[in-house]
Amino acid sequence: MDAVSEALAVCPPGVRTAVDRLPMRERVEELRFRSGRPVAVRCGEKETALPGSLADGAMLSEILSHATGQALYAAQEMLKGGFVTIPGGHRLGICGTGVYRDGTVQTLREISSLNLRIARQIRGAADEAADALWAHPVSTLVLGAPGSGKTTLLRDLVRQCSDRFGWPMCVADERMELAACRSGAAQFDLGAHTDVLSGIAKGTAIEMLLRSMNPRWIAVDEITAEADARALLRAANCGVRLLATAHGTSAADLRRRSVYRPLVESGVFQTLLILRQDKSFRAERAAL
Repeated sequence: MDAVSEALAVCPPGVRTAVDRLPMRERVEELRFRSGRPVAVRCGEKETALPGSLADGAMLSEILSHATGQALYAAQEMLKGGFVTIPGGHRLGICGTGVYRDGTVQTLREISSLNLRIARQIRGAADEAADALWAHPVSTLVLGAPGSGKTTLLRDLVRQCSDRFGWPMCVADERMELAACRSGAAQFDLGAHTDVLSGIAKGTAIEMLLRSMNPRWIAVDEITAEADARALLRAANCGVRLLATAHGTSAADLRRRSVYRPLVESGVFQTLLILRQDKSFRAERAAL
C-alpha cells in the first residue's frame, strides 16, 4: 500500500475516492478538514479545495474515531499534544477547545479542524548529506521552513548513518514522526543500529538515553523549547554527537531566537544544512 492510501484509510469513502481521482494524487502532502468548509488538499505551497467535499462535525468525529482505533481514551496523551500518529507514520493534527485540569491541558473537545499529514520515507533523500557527514562526522543541524522536508531528510540521514556506516544511533522521537513506532515496531526504517525512545518530551528523552543507552549519536526532530536546547548541550558535553532539525533559514535567523541561544553560544553544531523550498540544501561548515 502506498503512503497516500495508508493515510486515507482514516477518511470517509467519499474523500478517499475524490483524492484518488486527483491528477496530482502522488504529490499530496496534507488534507485539511475544517468544519463547515470544503476539504482542502495541499501540494507544496498550494492549497486547493477537494471537488465535491464539505467537512462537518460528523466527518471530523468519524476521522478521529478511525485514527484512534475508536478508543479515544487510549489516545489522551496524544490528544493533549494536539495530534495522533496513525499506522504508516502519518500524523493527524487536531484543533479544538482545550480542557484544563490543575493548570494543564487534559484533552481537546469541540474539534474544529484536522490536518492529515502524509509521511513518506524517501530512501536516498540524504545521500549527499550522509556523504558529507562521513567525511566530517560532526554534530549537524538541519534548518528549513515548515514543509521544506526537514523530517524526511533527517529520517533518511539516521538510516544511512546506521546502515551504511554502522554507527550506533539513538532517536528521541517525541511526536512519533521519525520512526512512528506502534506497539514497539517502527513504521519507518531508521536502520539496524538505531534505538528509538518515543512519545517523551525531548529534554527528558535525551536524559534517559544518556543514562541508559550509551549513545554515540542522538537525533531529534524540531528543537522547539529551551529544555530541548539544554538537554542537547548536556549530551554534547558528554561526548555525544547530535543530529537535529529546527525552523529557520540561516545561522543569523537562529541567533535572533532565544530558544537557540545556548546552542548558538556553545557552537555545538558545527555543520548547518539549510533546506530550500525545492528540497535541496546548502551546507555551512562554520560553527554557530
